Formats: sequence, C-alpha cells, structure tokens
Amino acid sequence: MPLGATALLCAAVCVCCVQQCVGFPNGSVAFSCSSMTPVHPPFIPSTSSPPFTLSTSSASYRPGGVITVTVEVKNSSTDFQGFLLQARSMAGLDLLWPVGKFTNISSALFTALHCNNRENSTVSQASGVKRKKVQLTWKAPSNSNYGDVYFSATVVQDYATFWVQLNSSALRLDSSGNSAAGVSSSSAVLFTILLSLSAFC
Repeated sequence: MPLGATALLCAAVCVCCVQQCVGFPNGSVAFSCSSMTPVHPPFIPSTSSPPFTLSTSSASYRPGGVITVTVEVKNSSTDFQGFLLQARSMAGLDLLWPVGKFTNISSALFTALHCNNRENSTVSQASGVKRKKVQLTWKAPSNSNYGDVYFSATVVQDYATFWVQLNSSALRLDSSGNSAAGVSSSSAVLFTILLSLSAFC
C-alpha cells in the first residue's frame, strides 16, 4: 500500500477512535464538571439559539426542599442524545458549585456524577439514546449558605452540535419557613419557662 494511503487510513482510524473515546455516550464526563464542555474534537459549542428549554417547577426554593428540573425540546422535530445538568450558586464562587444533589436517579436512564466531591451533584445521560425530554428531582442543601441558585445544562444534539451552559432563571432562596419555625420554637421554650416559674409563685 502506498505511503500516502497508509497515512490516510491511520488518520481515519485515529479520528474514529477519538470520537468513540471522548464522546462518552454513557455520561461518564466527570472531567467536564467545571466547564461543562464536552470534548468533541474538532467541534466547538454552538453559538446559535438552542432548540431546548431548561425550566424549574418553582421560582424559589427552601433549604432541604425539592425542585423538579426539566430539559425539553422546543418542537417535536428535534431531539437530543446527551446532557449534563447541575445547580450553581448565583454568588459565582467556585467553592459553591455544584449546589444540592439529585435524588431518585434511575441508573438505567441517567449517570450520577460526584462533581467537586459532592455526591449526586450532577447528572448526565446513561446512553446515547435520543430523547425529547428529561425530568429530574433536585434536593436543596439543608442550610441557606448558598443564597439564590440557578441550573445550568449542556445539551448535545449530536457529536458535532451541542450547546454549553444553558442557564435557567434564578431560584430565589426562601428561608421564611425556617425563620418561622425558629420563632415558634423559641416561643414554645419561653412559654415553658414562664409556666415553670409560675408554679413557684
């Protein structure tokens, strides 16, 4: 075989291997936790308007509360085969991502990732099966240290076409429930103390 043809064949084999190795249809993309950018050489993230929406079941969240997060196509003729989803703090500090964790994750459909050493803090696909909608349950942290948060998603339509860091609207921290509970608890303690003192009068 001529040298040029051999080189061309080797190049084609290398490209195929690279696509199979870095495409990760099973969602094992922990190295993309921070940038949320898939490694699909030679392709880069699309700058066109994404044909997907990222929405939440509520505009606010409470510490320890649960939110439903949905990634969905805008029209029935579109689908996607990969995604990466996590919540981040609006404060923008690297130490504050990802926030919370996803629960009730079906291992047949999704891959749970422990980004930044935080269990189930990020979710991706478990296979390259095409889909039109993904719906996941997110549980907020039990404290209010993170303030307002938002969800960020990378959506892969195919190997060459993908959108990075599609962000949801901000979810406002609602700590009113905790404050009310604290006031009620304090009132109950005060009432018990006063009741005890009256017994000695």
